[in-house]
Amino acid sequence: MQVANKEIKGRIFKIESLNTHNGPGYRTVVYLKGCPLNCLWCHNPEGISSKKEIWVIHSKCIDCTSCILACPNSALSQKDGKIEVDRNKCEGCYRCADACPSKAIEKIGEDYSVDEVFNRLLKDKPFIDASGGGVTVTGGEPGTYPEFVGRLFEKCREAGIHTAFDTSGQISDMALEKIIPFTDLVFFDLKILEEEPAIKWTGRGISKILKSLHWIIAYKSKNDGPELQFRTPIIPGATDGAENLNSIAKLISDKYKALFTEWEMNLFNDICEDKYERLNKTWSLGQAKSDLADYKRIEKFRDDNAGLKIKISGFVQK
Repeated sequence: MQVANKEIKGRIFKIESLNTHNGPGYRTVVYLKGCPLNCLWCHNPEGISSKKEIWVIHSKCIDCTSCILACPNSALSQKDGKIEVDRNKCEGCYRCADACPSKAIEKIGEDYSVDEVFNRLLKDKPFIDASGGGVTVTGGEPGTYPEFVGRLFEKCREAGIHTAFDTSGQISDMALEKIIPFTDLVFFDLKILEEEPAIKWTGRGISKILKSLHWIIAYKSKNDGPELQFRTPIIPGATDGAENLNSIAKLISDKYKALFTEWEMNLFNDICEDKYERLNKTWSLGQAKSDLADYKRIEKFRDDNAGLKIKISGFVQK
């Protein structure tokens, strides 16, 4: 018996309208919560855990301690004038956020049904249609919610809404089977191709990623779709080395050259650093970020590999 749409839910930490960086046209981007990776440079650290969480915007706090009094698990305390959260005690009940008069505590993660998200998408449809846009699911890792994404994409296809799936590749074959048949565009991350460095920087090896890529390629070859684009974050000291980039280039050139439309190289910036503070996490990459010299180096790599359809993005010079 098929499960009703309203019973299929995904945990979402943000829905963003009129996004122009995650596919053609204006995109409604759905950020799903939960990821099997733990990349040290992650720009959405609030999307790593699948649990409901809170974070604290200290500049908004008025020191009323209403949040501390509201928490049933004593997960909040005040130290040196700042609210601290014991993540082991927090159960994501959001009573503290509801009690905060200054909105200094924000909720991270709400459960939405397929129909709730689809109806939200329909509000953006005039902009989507006019621009040739669509919906993009990202995260976190949206493949963590295969039933949800698959059914959402199926409804989008029925409504003529373009669908894009942004994945790390660390997902099951079952997830691919449910999502890819209703996907128009896949953004596939290729970060690191060596096992030990991949484990060091992302927490997982590469065998599952390569297996997922092979699955998508096999499906695409049989069905003339979906469109495939690769993405590589350019992280100083982690992914930006010549050996790693040349390995990815060789893989793409040798096996997939006629099967993808773009390789996006996303230069690293630190604009996410404040998120780590809000989550009581340590930003482990210090002051590292891509500078003009890095941009020039990647620009040369692009020019030297003209056949690989490389696009450079993400460079922020402060």
